[in-house]
Amino acid sequence: MLGESNREPEPWEGRGELGQRNIAVAVPSFPIRLTFADGYKASFDFSERLARLPIMAPLRDPELFATAHPGSGGGSLEWINDKGEEIDFCAYSLRMEAEGIWDPITREWKV
Repeated sequence: MLGESNREPEPWEGRGELGQRNIAVAVPSFPIRLTFADGYKASFDFSERLARLPIMAPLRDPELFATAHPGSGGGSLEWINDKGEEIDFCAYSLRMEAEGIWDPITREWKV
């Protein structure tokens, strides 16, 4: 049949719904708490990313870190500095992390 394949599915296939949206962000300090559009709630500790990833250096400023908000219509978690530069994380990848499917630090699938 046309379109049939013998390939193994990728670990993320069928595990999450594309188009995830976050609708609320709470940043009391660490961790950041997100509420997704379907009501799923998750907490994210960004401390290891801030320590290990040079691209995250601007977020070591507590004032900037506290400005986290939903971006791209809820399709991301983002920060925008005073120069208009942004750091963002895709809502779908955050959801996979929250559900234990993906580890962003080791860059390994957990399924």
